[in-house]
Amino acid sequence: MVALLLLALSGCEEDGESRPDPEPLPPPVQRGAEYERRVIRGWLLALQRDDYAGAAGFFADGALIDQGEPYRLRGPAAARIFNASLPCRADLAEVEDEPGPRSLASFRLREGPGGPCSGIVKVRFTIREGKFTEWRQLPEEPEPPGPVV
Repeated sequence: MVALLLLALSGCEEDGESRPDPEPLPPPVQRGAEYERRVIRGWLLALQRDDYAGAAGFFADGALIDQGEPYRLRGPAAARIFNASLPCRADLAEVEDEPGPRSLASFRLREGPGGPCSGIVKVRFTIREGKFTEWRQLPEEPEPPGPVV
Protein backbone atom coordinates (compact mmCIF):
# COMPACT_ATOMS: atom_id res chain seq x y z
CA MET A 1 0.00 0.00 0.00
CA VAL A 2 2.80 2.43 0.91
CA ALA A 3 4.57 1.53 -2.35
CA LEU A 4 1.45 2.45 -4.35
CA LEU A 5 1.21 5.75 -2.52
CA LEU A 6 4.88 6.54 -3.18
CA LEU A 7 4.43 5.49 -6.79
CA ALA A 8 1.44 7.84 -7.17
CA LEU A 9 3.29 10.71 -5.53
CA SER A 10 6.36 10.20 -7.71
CA GLY A 11 4.33 10.68 -10.90
CA CYS A 12 5.41 7.34 -12.31
CA GLU A 13 3.20 4.66 -13.71
CA GLU A 14 3.43 1.10 -12.44
CA ASP A 15 5.74 0.15 -15.31
CA GLY A 16 8.28 2.74 -14.10
CA GLU A 17 7.80 5.13 -17.03
CA SER A 18 7.34 8.81 -16.29
CA ARG A 19 4.10 10.40 -17.35
CA PRO A 20 4.47 13.20 -19.86
CA ASP A 21 3.71 16.68 -18.61
CA PRO A 22 0.22 17.72 -19.60
CA GLU A 23 -0.09 20.22 -22.44
CA PRO A 24 -0.28 23.77 -21.09
CA LEU A 25 -3.71 25.32 -21.29
CA PRO A 26 -4.12 28.20 -23.72
CA PRO A 27 -4.42 31.57 -22.02
CA PRO A 28 -8.00 32.44 -21.20
CA VAL A 29 -9.74 34.75 -23.62
CA GLN A 30 -10.08 37.95 -21.71
CA ARG A 31 -13.45 39.45 -22.41
CA GLY A 32 -16.17 41.05 -20.45
CA ALA A 33 -16.96 44.27 -18.70
CA GLU A 34 -14.40 43.80 -15.90
CA TYR A 35 -11.52 43.20 -18.33
CA GLU A 36 -12.61 46.13 -20.50
CA ARG A 37 -12.98 48.33 -17.42
CA ARG A 38 -9.38 47.58 -16.40
CA VAL A 39 -8.04 48.42 -19.88
CA ILE A 40 -10.04 51.67 -20.05
CA ARG A 41 -8.98 52.69 -16.53
CA GLY A 42 -5.33 52.09 -17.44
CA TRP A 43 -5.74 54.42 -20.43
CA LEU A 44 -7.47 57.07 -18.28
CA LEU A 45 -4.68 56.85 -15.69
CA ALA A 46 -2.06 57.51 -18.38
CA LEU A 47 -4.07 60.54 -19.56
CA GLN A 48 -4.39 61.81 -15.98
CA ARG A 49 -0.56 61.77 -15.70
CA ASP A 50 -0.24 63.54 -19.09
CA ASP A 51 1.59 60.40 -20.23
CA TYR A 52 0.52 60.59 -23.87
CA ALA A 53 3.03 57.95 -24.99
CA GLY A 54 1.62 55.59 -22.35
CA ALA A 55 -1.94 56.42 -23.42
CA ALA A 56 -0.95 55.81 -27.05
CA GLY A 57 0.18 52.32 -26.06
CA PHE A 58 -3.48 51.40 -25.48
CA PHE A 59 -4.23 51.89 -29.21
CA ALA A 60 -3.52 49.24 -31.83
CA ASP A 61 -1.74 50.30 -35.01
CA GLY A 62 -4.41 51.41 -37.44
CA ALA A 63 -7.03 51.87 -34.72
CA LEU A 64 -10.21 53.51 -35.97
CA ILE A 65 -11.07 56.81 -34.27
CA ASP A 66 -14.50 58.35 -34.81
CA GLN A 67 -15.59 61.62 -33.25
CA GLY A 68 -17.93 62.43 -36.14
CA GLU A 69 -15.25 62.04 -38.82
CA PRO A 70 -13.69 58.55 -38.82
CA TYR A 71 -9.97 58.12 -39.46
CA ARG A 72 -7.24 55.61 -38.64
CA LEU A 73 -4.26 56.16 -36.38
CA ARG A 74 -1.17 55.52 -38.47
CA GLY A 75 1.21 54.48 -35.73
CA PRO A 76 2.28 55.53 -32.23
CA ALA A 77 2.95 59.19 -33.11
CA ALA A 78 -0.62 59.62 -34.38
CA ALA A 79 -1.94 57.92 -31.24
CA ARG A 80 0.11 60.31 -29.04
CA ILE A 81 -1.26 63.32 -30.94
CA PHE A 82 -4.83 62.04 -30.61
CA ASN A 83 -4.50 61.51 -26.86
CA ALA A 84 -2.83 64.91 -26.35
CA SER A 85 -5.68 66.56 -28.28
CA LEU A 86 -8.39 65.42 -25.87
CA PRO A 87 -9.52 68.64 -24.14
CA CYS A 88 -11.15 67.03 -21.11
CA ARG A 89 -10.27 64.50 -18.47
CA ALA A 90 -12.85 61.89 -17.55
CA ASP A 91 -13.89 59.46 -14.87
CA LEU A 92 -15.24 56.09 -15.94
CA ALA A 93 -18.89 55.86 -14.91
CA GLU A 94 -20.02 52.59 -16.51
CA VAL A 95 -19.01 49.88 -18.98
CA GLU A 96 -21.66 47.80 -20.73
CA ASP A 97 -20.85 44.63 -22.63
CA GLU A 98 -22.22 44.59 -26.15
CA PRO A 99 -22.45 41.73 -28.65
CA GLY A 100 -19.12 40.71 -30.12
CA PRO A 101 -15.90 42.30 -28.96
CA ARG A 102 -17.50 45.69 -28.24
CA SER A 103 -18.30 47.60 -25.10
CA LEU A 104 -19.96 50.93 -24.42
CA ALA A 105 -18.31 53.12 -21.81
CA SER A 106 -19.83 56.20 -20.19
CA PHE A 107 -17.50 58.91 -18.88
CA ARG A 108 -18.14 61.87 -16.57
CA LEU A 109 -16.14 64.74 -18.02
CA ARG A 110 -14.11 67.09 -15.85
CA GLU A 111 -11.57 69.85 -16.31
CA GLY A 112 -8.67 68.99 -18.56
CA PRO A 113 -5.99 70.70 -20.64
CA GLY A 114 -8.70 72.44 -22.69
CA GLY A 115 -10.27 74.05 -19.61
CA PRO A 116 -13.56 73.38 -17.85
CA CYS A 117 -15.54 70.37 -19.04
CA SER A 118 -18.74 68.78 -17.84
CA GLY A 119 -21.34 66.29 -18.92
CA ILE A 120 -21.40 62.65 -19.89
CA VAL A 121 -19.85 61.22 -23.04
CA LYS A 122 -20.18 57.68 -24.37
CA VAL A 123 -17.53 55.85 -26.35
CA ARG A 124 -17.96 52.49 -28.05
CA PHE A 125 -14.73 50.50 -27.80
CA THR A 126 -13.49 47.39 -29.49
CA ILE A 127 -10.65 45.97 -27.41
CA ARG A 128 -8.41 43.14 -28.59
CA GLU A 129 -5.40 41.93 -26.61
CA GLY A 130 -5.50 44.97 -24.34
CA LYS A 131 -5.56 47.52 -27.19
CA PHE A 132 -8.31 49.67 -28.62
CA THR A 133 -8.91 48.75 -32.26
CA GLU A 134 -11.96 51.02 -32.47
CA TRP A 135 -12.76 54.14 -30.44
CA ARG A 136 -16.10 55.66 -31.48
CA GLN A 137 -17.47 58.61 -29.55
CA LEU A 138 -21.24 58.66 -29.78
CA PRO A 139 -23.08 61.90 -30.52
CA GLU A 140 -24.29 63.73 -27.44
CA GLU A 141 -27.84 62.95 -26.53
CA PRO A 142 -30.02 66.04 -26.57
CA GLU A 143 -31.42 67.33 -23.32
CA PRO A 144 -35.06 66.30 -22.95
CA PRO A 145 -37.37 69.28 -23.51
CA GLY A 146 -39.38 70.65 -20.61
CA PRO A 147 -38.85 70.68 -16.88
CA VAL A 148 -37.12 67.82 -15.14
CA VAL A 149 -39.54 66.04 -12.81
